Amino acid sequence: MAGVRPAARMQPVVLTDVDDEDASVPDDVPPPDDDGDDRPGADRHRRRRWWPAAAVAVALLAAAAVASQVAGRAADARADAIARVPGLVRPLDGPPVELWRARVSGRGAVVAAAGVLVTVEETPRAWRVRGHDPADGEVLWSVEATERSRGAGLDPVVVTCLPGPPAGDVVLCRWTASRPVTGRGGLPVPPTHVLALDGRDGQRLGAWSVPAPVAALRRVEDDVVVATVDDDRRVRVERRSGPDGTVLWSHRTSQTLAARSGSRAGPSLTVAGDVVVLGGPSVTVLEATTGDVVTQEAAGRRLVVGPLPGGRFATWATGTGALLHGSDGRPASRVPGVPSRLGADDGSLDLLLSDVGSGVVGLDPASTEVAWRLPTVQSPVAVVDGAVVLWGDDAVGVADGAQGRLLWEQALGEAVPFAPVTDGRLVIAAEPDGLGGRALVGRGLRDGVRVWSAPLPAGVTGLEGVGGVLVARTDGEAVVLGRP
Repeated sequence: MAGVRPAARMQPVVLTDVDDEDASVPDDVPPPDDDGDDRPGADRHRRRRWWPAAAVAVALLAAAAVASQVAGRAADARADAIARVPGLVRPLDGPPVELWRARVSGRGAVVAAAGVLVTVEETPRAWRVRGHDPADGEVLWSVEATERSRGAGLDPVVVTCLPGPPAGDVVLCRWTASRPVTGRGGLPVPPTHVLALDGRDGQRLGAWSVPAPVAALRRVEDDVVVATVDDDRRVRVERRSGPDGTVLWSHRTSQTLAARSGSRAGPSLTVAGDVVVLGGPSVTVLEATTGDVVTQEAAGRRLVVGPLPGGRFATWATGTGALLHGSDGRPASRVPGVPSRLGADDGSLDLLLSDVGSGVVGLDPASTEVAWRLPTVQSPVAVVDGAVVLWGDDAVGVADGAQGRLLWEQALGEAVPFAPVTDGRLVIAAEPDGLGGRALVGRGLRDGVRVWSAPLPAGVTGLEGVGGVLVARTDGEAVVLGRP
C-alpha cells in the first residue's frame, strides 16, 4: 500500500486553455522550462549558459555595424574622388530630376569653385556673375562684372569664366571691351579685362587688364597664361597672377606672324600638364612654372592636340601625322591617327587612345606600340575605372580599356548631337523616348543594362559634369539635374 505523498513535495497544477493566447499564468508558477531548482548557484549557472551566446550576438552586430560604416565611408570617398575629376558626375543613386535652373549666356557660363556653381548671365544692363548652392540653386552672391554693349554698331561684350582646378576657390572671368564694328581697322584694339572673385562669397580679389591685342588666354591653377601680339607681329607669352595680373614670367618669339592681311591663322595656346604649348609658325614648348623654352620645332604650322593623359600632348599636321610629346614637352615618337582628347579622364588607363578613322587604337605611351585595335565608328569621350566610353552620332558604348574589347553598344536610332557623361557606375546619355522627344537614360558602365530613364528638359544642347554636378545646357539656361 502506497504511502501518502508528502504535502511538501506536492506542486500546484494550472490548467490553461491552449486556444487562449491571453490566458494569464499565476506569478508564483515557474516557467515551463524552469525546473524550480532553488539550489545555491543555480541562477549563476543559467546566466553562464546564455552569456556567451549573447556576447557572440553583440559582437556580430557590432562587426556588421563597423562593416557598414567602413563600406559607407569607402562609398563616400569614391563619390568624392569621382566628383573631383573634371567632367565626371558624382554617382547618382537613382533617376535624376530637375533641381533648379538659371539663365546663362555664352560659352564658359557655368564653372565650379569652392563647392559653388558659378553662372554668367547677360542682363539688360550688365553682365552678372552669380554663385549658387548646387543643391537648390539659391543665389549665395552676385557680382556685376561689366556693363553690356550699348548702342548699335558695337562689338558685343562677352564675359567668360575660365574653369579652374577641382579644389580651387578662385573664379577668374575675362572679357574684351567693345569698339565700333565699322572702321575698326584704324582703331586700337580694346583691352582685355580679367576679374578675380572668391568663389565662397563673391568678394573681389582683384581686377586688371591687358592693353595689347590678346590672341589667346588660358588658365593655369589660379593664374592665367596670355598670348599677345606686339606691334612688330611677334607673339609674347606671359604667365600672370590671376588676382592682380603680376607678370610671373614672359617669353617673346623670334619669328613674326603673317602680315595683318595674310591668311595665316593666329597663334594657339594649350596648357598640357607642366608645359605651355604655343602653336604658330612653329611650335614652342614652355615650362609652365618658369617660362623656360623646352623645345621649339622647325617652322611649319602644326595643330596642337592636347592636353592628353599624363601631362602629354601631341601635334598634328596633314601629311606628316601626329607627333607625341612627353610630359616634359619633348617630342617622343610618331603615333598613328589623331590622339583623342577626352571630356573626362580619371587616369585609370595607362594607354594612350588614338582615333585612326576606321577605329580606335590603344597605344603604349612609352613605346607607342599598338596594344589593341577596336574597329568602330565611335570616338572615345571619357575614361573611368579603366573603361572607355564611346560615342557616335547615333550610338553609345563602352570598351574595356585594357584589352580593347567592346563591352556593349547601344544604337540610338537617331543622331544625338551631344556626348554622354558618366558617374563611374553608369553611362548617362540622351536617347529617343519613342514619343518624338528624348529621355535621359542611365546604363550600366560594364554591361549596358538600362537602369533608369528620366525626362530630359526640352531644348537641351549638351550635358556636362561641373564640379561633380550634372548640368544640362540649353541655348539660354543651365538646368541642374540630381536626386531630390
